[in-house]
Amino acid sequence: MLLILLALLAPGAESACASTLETLVRIKGHERNVLVGLGLVVGLPGTGDTSKDSLAAARPLARYFANLGNPIGSLDELRRADAYAVVSVTMHVPPEGIREGDRLDVFVDKLFNARSLRGGRLVVSLLRVPGPDSPDTQPMAFAEGPLVIEGDDTSSAVVRGGGQMLADVRANPVAADGTITLVLRDEYAGYPVASMIADLINEPLDLPLDPGAVRPPRLAVVEDARNVRIRIPPVDRANPAPFIAWLMQIRIDPALIRTPARIVINERAGIISVTGNVEIGAVAISHRGLQLASTGAAPGTAGWAGLDSSDRTSRSSTRLLDLLKALDVLRVPVQDQIQIIHELRRTGALHAEVIAR
Repeated sequence: MLLILLALLAPGAESACASTLETLVRIKGHERNVLVGLGLVVGLPGTGDTSKDSLAAARPLARYFANLGNPIGSLDELRRADAYAVVSVTMHVPPEGIREGDRLDVFVDKLFNARSLRGGRLVVSLLRVPGPDSPDTQPMAFAEGPLVIEGDDTSSAVVRGGGQMLADVRANPVAADGTITLVLRDEYAGYPVASMIADLINEPLDLPLDPGAVRPPRLAVVEDARNVRIRIPPVDRANPAPFIAWLMQIRIDPALIRTPARIVINERAGIISVTGNVEIGAVAISHRGLQLASTGAAPGTAGWAGLDSSDRTSRSSTRLLDLLKALDVLRVPVQDQIQIIHELRRTGALHAEVIAR
Protein backbone atom coordinates (compact mmCIF):
# COMPACT_ATOMS: atom_id res chain seq x y z
CA MET A 1 0.00 0.00 0.00
CA LEU A 2 2.80 2.43 0.87
CA LEU A 3 4.49 1.74 -2.48
CA ILE A 4 1.25 2.70 -4.25
CA LEU A 5 1.07 5.92 -2.22
CA LEU A 6 4.67 6.78 -2.97
CA ALA A 7 4.21 6.13 -6.68
CA LEU A 8 1.09 8.26 -7.00
CA LEU A 9 1.94 11.10 -4.66
CA ALA A 10 5.72 11.36 -4.95
CA PRO A 11 7.06 14.92 -5.15
CA GLY A 12 8.00 14.51 -8.80
CA ALA A 13 4.61 13.14 -9.86
CA GLU A 14 3.15 16.59 -10.50
CA SER A 15 5.78 19.06 -11.64
CA ALA A 16 3.21 21.84 -11.98
CA CYS A 17 2.59 21.93 -8.23
CA ALA A 18 4.53 24.58 -6.35
CA SER A 19 3.54 23.96 -2.72
CA THR A 20 4.17 21.09 -0.33
CA LEU A 21 2.17 19.94 2.66
CA GLU A 22 4.74 21.25 5.14
CA THR A 23 3.97 24.83 4.04
CA LEU A 24 0.37 24.39 5.24
CA VAL A 25 0.75 22.44 8.48
CA ARG A 26 2.99 21.65 11.40
CA ILE A 27 3.22 18.34 13.23
CA LYS A 28 1.68 18.26 16.71
CA GLY A 29 4.50 17.75 19.20
CA HIS A 30 6.81 20.05 17.26
CA GLU A 31 5.98 23.23 19.18
CA ARG A 32 8.29 26.11 19.89
CA ASN A 33 9.62 26.03 23.44
CA VAL A 34 10.73 29.10 25.38
CA LEU A 35 13.33 29.26 28.13
CA VAL A 36 13.44 32.34 30.35
CA GLY A 37 15.58 33.77 33.12
CA LEU A 38 16.59 36.86 35.06
CA GLY A 39 19.87 38.36 33.97
CA LEU A 40 22.31 41.10 34.77
CA VAL A 41 23.96 43.36 32.19
CA VAL A 42 27.19 45.04 33.30
CA GLY A 43 29.60 47.50 31.73
CA LEU A 44 27.05 50.18 30.85
CA PRO A 45 28.46 53.72 30.49
CA GLY A 46 26.26 55.34 33.13
CA THR A 47 23.01 54.37 31.40
CA GLY A 48 21.95 51.50 33.66
CA ASP A 49 19.44 51.12 36.48
CA THR A 50 19.46 53.66 39.29
CA SER A 51 18.49 52.52 42.77
CA LYS A 52 16.94 55.83 43.78
CA ASP A 53 13.85 54.84 41.80
CA SER A 54 13.79 51.14 42.68
CA LEU A 55 16.00 49.40 45.22
CA ALA A 56 14.58 46.14 43.83
CA ALA A 57 16.88 46.65 40.85
CA ALA A 58 19.90 46.52 43.18
CA ARG A 59 19.11 43.13 44.71
CA PRO A 60 20.30 41.04 41.71
CA LEU A 61 23.53 43.04 41.64
CA ALA A 62 24.03 42.45 45.35
CA ARG A 63 23.52 38.71 44.82
CA TYR A 64 26.02 38.80 41.94
CA PHE A 65 28.66 40.34 44.25
CA ALA A 66 27.90 37.71 46.87
CA ASN A 67 28.37 34.90 44.33
CA LEU A 68 31.77 36.39 43.47
CA GLY A 69 32.78 36.27 47.13
CA ASN A 70 32.37 40.00 47.78
CA PRO A 71 29.01 40.40 49.53
CA ILE A 72 27.36 43.81 49.90
CA GLY A 73 26.43 44.82 53.45
CA SER A 74 23.42 46.95 52.46
CA LEU A 75 21.54 47.83 49.28
CA ASP A 76 22.19 51.48 50.15
CA GLU A 77 25.79 50.91 49.06
CA LEU A 78 24.49 50.49 45.50
CA ARG A 79 22.24 53.53 45.49
CA ARG A 80 24.46 55.47 43.10
CA ALA A 81 25.38 52.55 40.85
CA ASP A 82 24.36 53.05 37.21
CA ALA A 83 26.67 50.75 35.23
CA TYR A 84 24.38 47.70 35.39
CA ALA A 85 20.83 46.75 34.42
CA VAL A 86 18.50 43.96 35.46
CA VAL A 87 17.04 42.27 32.38
CA SER A 88 14.79 39.45 31.32
CA VAL A 89 16.48 36.84 29.14
CA THR A 90 14.57 34.72 26.60
CA MET A 91 15.70 31.90 24.33
CA HIS A 92 13.48 30.20 21.74
CA VAL A 93 14.08 26.48 21.27
CA PRO A 94 13.30 25.19 17.73
CA PRO A 95 10.13 23.08 17.36
CA GLU A 96 12.18 20.11 16.14
CA GLY A 97 14.17 20.01 19.38
CA ILE A 98 17.81 20.63 20.25
CA ARG A 99 20.73 18.77 21.79
CA GLU A 100 22.91 19.48 24.82
CA GLY A 101 25.73 21.86 23.93
CA ASP A 102 23.96 23.51 21.00
CA ARG A 103 23.98 27.31 21.00
CA LEU A 104 21.21 29.76 20.11
CA ASP A 105 20.62 33.51 20.12
CA VAL A 106 19.13 34.99 23.30
CA PHE A 107 17.02 38.12 23.60
CA VAL A 108 17.42 40.65 26.41
CA ASP A 109 14.93 43.31 27.61
CA LYS A 110 15.38 45.79 30.44
CA LEU A 111 13.13 45.42 33.49
CA PHE A 112 13.69 48.67 35.38
CA ASN A 113 14.77 52.22 34.55
CA ALA A 114 17.95 51.75 32.51
CA ARG A 115 18.18 54.36 29.77
CA SER A 116 20.16 52.20 27.34
CA LEU A 117 21.68 48.71 27.13
CA ARG A 118 24.20 49.74 24.48
CA GLY A 119 27.75 48.65 25.30
CA GLY A 120 26.73 46.15 27.98
CA ARG A 121 27.53 42.49 28.49
CA LEU A 122 25.22 39.83 29.87
CA VAL A 123 26.80 37.92 32.75
CA VAL A 124 26.10 34.20 33.06
CA SER A 125 22.35 33.70 33.53
CA LEU A 126 20.50 30.42 34.01
CA LEU A 127 17.44 29.74 31.86
CA ARG A 128 14.47 27.55 32.79
CA VAL A 129 11.07 26.62 31.42
CA PRO A 130 8.44 29.28 32.27
CA GLY A 131 6.64 28.64 35.53
CA PRO A 132 6.83 29.18 39.27
CA ASP A 133 10.38 29.20 40.56
CA SER A 134 11.22 26.29 42.86
CA PRO A 135 14.29 24.26 43.90
CA ASP A 136 13.01 21.43 41.68
CA THR A 137 13.10 23.54 38.52
CA GLN A 138 16.38 22.60 36.92
CA PRO A 139 18.08 25.03 34.49
CA MET A 140 17.87 23.92 30.87
CA ALA A 141 20.43 26.39 29.49
CA PHE A 142 22.67 29.32 30.37
CA ALA A 143 23.31 32.58 28.52
CA GLU A 144 26.13 35.15 28.47
CA GLY A 145 27.96 37.46 26.10
CA PRO A 146 28.10 40.96 24.60
CA LEU A 147 24.85 42.69 23.69
CA VAL A 148 24.02 43.74 20.13
CA ILE A 149 21.45 46.52 19.71
CA GLU A 150 19.16 46.05 16.70
CA GLY A 151 17.49 49.18 15.35
CA ASP A 152 16.83 52.29 17.41
CA ASP A 153 15.35 50.63 20.51
CA THR A 154 18.16 50.53 23.07
CA SER A 155 15.97 48.91 25.75
CA SER A 156 16.25 45.54 23.98
CA ALA A 157 19.20 43.60 22.60
CA VAL A 158 20.31 40.23 21.33
CA VAL A 159 23.31 38.07 22.26
CA ARG A 160 24.39 36.19 19.15
CA GLY A 161 24.86 32.52 20.00
CA GLY A 162 24.84 33.51 23.66
CA GLY A 163 22.66 30.65 24.90
CA GLN A 164 23.95 27.11 25.40
CA MET A 165 21.78 24.10 26.16
CA LEU A 166 22.49 22.11 29.31
CA ALA A 167 20.04 19.32 28.40
CA ASP A 168 18.36 17.78 25.38
CA VAL A 169 14.92 18.87 24.22
CA ARG A 170 13.61 16.11 21.96
CA ALA A 171 10.23 15.86 20.25
CA ASN A 172 8.36 12.63 19.45
CA PRO A 173 5.25 13.40 17.40
CA VAL A 174 4.05 9.77 17.18
CA ALA A 175 1.27 8.97 19.65
CA ALA A 176 0.95 5.62 21.45
CA ASP A 177 -1.69 4.47 18.93
CA GLY A 178 0.68 4.99 16.00
CA THR A 179 -0.80 8.25 14.73
CA ILE A 180 0.46 11.75 14.18
CA THR A 181 -1.62 14.93 13.99
CA LEU A 182 -1.15 17.62 11.39
CA VAL A 183 -2.10 21.07 12.73
CA LEU A 184 -3.06 23.61 10.07
CA ARG A 185 -1.26 26.93 10.32
CA ASP A 186 -3.41 29.90 11.30
CA GLU A 187 -3.70 31.33 7.80
CA TYR A 188 -5.01 28.03 6.37
CA ALA A 189 -7.18 26.75 9.23
CA GLY A 190 -10.66 25.77 8.10
CA TYR A 191 -12.65 22.74 7.01
CA PRO A 192 -12.08 23.32 3.25
CA VAL A 193 -8.29 23.05 3.53
CA ALA A 194 -8.42 20.28 6.18
CA SER A 195 -10.74 18.20 3.99
CA MET A 196 -8.58 18.84 0.92
CA ILE A 197 -5.49 17.57 2.75
CA ALA A 198 -7.25 14.43 4.00
CA ASP A 199 -8.69 13.68 0.55
CA LEU A 200 -5.29 14.13 -1.08
CA ILE A 201 -3.66 11.67 1.33
CA ASN A 202 -6.52 9.15 1.07
CA GLU A 203 -6.95 9.40 -2.71
CA PRO A 204 -4.78 6.35 -3.60
CA LEU A 205 -6.85 4.22 -1.22
CA ASP A 206 -9.98 4.96 -3.24
CA LEU A 207 -8.71 3.09 -6.32
CA PRO A 208 -10.89 0.21 -7.59
CA LEU A 209 -10.17 -3.08 -5.83
CA ASP A 210 -10.27 -6.66 -7.05
CA PRO A 211 -13.49 -8.56 -6.28
CA GLY A 212 -13.48 -9.71 -2.68
CA ALA A 213 -10.55 -7.48 -1.66
CA VAL A 214 -10.84 -5.61 1.61
CA ARG A 215 -10.28 -1.88 1.40
CA PRO A 216 -7.63 -0.75 3.93
CA PRO A 217 -8.64 1.86 6.50
CA ARG A 218 -8.07 5.48 5.56
CA LEU A 219 -4.79 7.09 6.54
CA ALA A 220 -6.16 10.60 7.15
CA VAL A 221 -9.19 11.67 9.19
CA VAL A 222 -10.31 15.28 9.71
CA GLU A 223 -10.82 15.83 13.44
CA ASP A 224 -11.85 19.47 13.19
CA ALA A 225 -11.13 22.60 11.17
CA ARG A 226 -7.54 22.68 12.39
CA ASN A 227 -6.42 19.09 12.95
CA VAL A 228 -5.96 16.13 10.61
CA ARG A 229 -5.01 12.80 12.22
CA ILE A 230 -2.75 10.50 10.18
CA ARG A 231 -2.46 6.74 10.83
CA ILE A 232 1.09 5.54 10.22
CA PRO A 233 1.05 2.22 8.30
CA PRO A 234 2.04 -0.66 10.63
CA VAL A 235 5.06 -1.51 8.47
CA ASP A 236 6.49 1.99 9.09
CA ARG A 237 5.81 2.37 12.82
CA ALA A 238 9.17 0.96 13.92
CA ASN A 239 10.90 3.63 11.82
CA PRO A 240 8.35 6.36 11.00
CA ALA A 241 10.83 9.01 9.84
CA PRO A 242 10.75 8.10 6.09
CA PHE A 243 6.94 8.02 6.07
CA ILE A 244 6.70 11.41 7.83
CA ALA A 245 9.30 12.89 5.46
CA TRP A 246 7.32 11.65 2.44
CA LEU A 247 4.07 12.93 3.95
CA MET A 248 5.35 16.47 4.48
CA GLN A 249 6.70 16.64 0.91
CA ILE A 250 3.40 15.78 -0.79
CA ARG A 251 2.91 18.31 -3.57
CA ILE A 252 -0.23 20.43 -3.47
CA ASP A 253 -1.70 22.47 -6.28
CA PRO A 254 -2.06 26.03 -4.93
CA ALA A 255 -5.35 26.32 -6.82
CA LEU A 256 -6.82 23.74 -4.42
CA ILE A 257 -6.08 25.83 -1.33
CA ARG A 258 -9.34 27.50 -0.38
CA THR A 259 -8.63 29.99 2.39
CA PRO A 260 -11.21 32.28 4.01
CA ALA A 261 -11.49 35.85 2.80
CA ARG A 262 -9.08 37.70 5.04
CA ILE A 263 -7.58 41.17 5.58
CA VAL A 264 -4.45 41.62 7.67
CA ILE A 265 -3.70 45.16 8.83
CA ASN A 266 -0.43 46.36 10.32
CA GLU A 267 -1.39 49.84 11.52
CA ARG A 268 2.06 50.74 12.81
CA ALA A 269 3.75 50.00 9.47
CA GLY A 270 0.78 51.15 7.38
CA ILE A 271 0.43 47.84 5.51
CA ILE A 272 -2.82 46.29 4.26
CA SER A 273 -2.75 42.69 2.99
CA VAL A 274 -5.90 41.45 1.25
CA THR A 275 -6.75 38.09 -0.29
CA GLY A 276 -8.19 38.37 -3.77
CA ASN A 277 -11.60 36.97 -2.80
CA VAL A 278 -12.59 39.76 -0.37
CA GLU A 279 -15.82 41.45 -1.40
CA ILE A 280 -17.90 44.30 -0.02
CA GLY A 281 -21.63 44.63 -0.32
CA ALA A 282 -23.59 47.62 -1.52
CA VAL A 283 -22.29 50.58 0.45
CA ALA A 284 -21.71 54.31 0.06
CA ILE A 285 -18.56 55.94 1.46
CA SER A 286 -18.15 59.63 2.25
CA HIS A 287 -14.75 60.64 3.58
CA ARG A 288 -13.24 64.15 3.68
CA GLY A 289 -15.05 65.39 0.59
CA LEU A 290 -14.69 62.08 -1.25
CA GLN A 291 -17.88 60.20 -2.17
CA LEU A 292 -17.82 56.66 -3.54
CA ALA A 293 -20.69 54.23 -4.04
CA SER A 294 -20.04 50.54 -4.64
CA THR A 295 -22.10 48.35 -6.90
CA GLY A 296 -25.78 48.46 -5.95
CA ALA A 297 -25.43 51.37 -3.50
CA ALA A 298 -28.23 53.93 -3.46
CA PRO A 299 -26.45 57.30 -3.94
CA GLY A 300 -26.56 58.38 -7.55
CA THR A 301 -26.72 62.12 -7.16
CA ALA A 302 -24.17 64.72 -8.16
CA GLY A 303 -20.89 64.46 -6.30
CA TRP A 304 -21.00 60.67 -5.94
CA ALA A 305 -18.74 58.45 -8.05
CA GLY A 306 -19.78 54.90 -8.80
CA LEU A 307 -17.40 51.96 -8.33
CA ASP A 308 -18.28 48.77 -10.22
CA SER A 309 -15.52 46.19 -10.24
CA SER A 310 -17.42 43.00 -9.63
CA ASP A 311 -16.56 41.63 -13.11
CA ARG A 312 -20.28 41.00 -13.40
CA THR A 313 -20.01 38.04 -11.02
CA SER A 314 -22.46 39.69 -8.64
CA ARG A 315 -24.80 42.61 -8.98
CA SER A 316 -24.41 43.64 -5.36
CA SER A 317 -20.73 43.19 -4.55
CA THR A 318 -17.43 44.90 -5.24
CA ARG A 319 -13.92 43.56 -4.76
CA LEU A 320 -12.11 45.30 -1.91
CA LEU A 321 -8.87 45.24 -3.88
CA ASP A 322 -10.42 47.47 -6.53
CA LEU A 323 -11.81 49.82 -3.90
CA LEU A 324 -8.34 50.17 -2.38
CA LYS A 325 -6.87 50.78 -5.83
CA ALA A 326 -9.42 53.57 -6.38
CA LEU A 327 -8.60 55.11 -3.01
CA ASP A 328 -4.90 54.94 -3.82
CA VAL A 329 -5.43 56.69 -7.15
CA LEU A 330 -7.36 59.39 -5.29
CA ARG A 331 -4.36 59.76 -2.91
CA VAL A 332 -6.27 58.69 0.19
CA PRO A 333 -3.62 58.06 2.92
CA VAL A 334 -3.10 54.46 4.03
CA GLN A 335 -4.16 55.26 7.60
CA ASP A 336 -7.47 56.63 6.25
CA GLN A 337 -7.88 53.49 4.14
CA ILE A 338 -7.42 51.40 7.29
CA GLN A 339 -10.13 53.39 9.08
CA ILE A 340 -12.47 52.91 6.10
CA ILE A 341 -11.90 49.13 6.28
CA HIS A 342 -12.77 49.10 9.99
CA GLU A 343 -15.93 51.10 9.33
CA LEU A 344 -16.94 48.74 6.52
CA ARG A 345 -16.54 45.83 8.94
CA ARG A 346 -18.72 47.55 11.54
CA THR A 347 -21.51 48.12 9.00
CA GLY A 348 -21.47 44.45 7.96
CA ALA A 349 -20.69 45.35 4.34
CA LEU A 350 -17.21 43.78 4.48
CA HIS A 351 -17.38 40.04 3.82
CA ALA A 352 -14.06 38.99 5.32
CA GLU A 353 -12.14 38.41 8.53
CA VAL A 354 -10.11 41.42 9.65
CA ILE A 355 -6.90 40.77 11.61
CA ALA A 356 -5.25 43.84 13.14
CA ARG A 357 -1.63 43.49 14.25
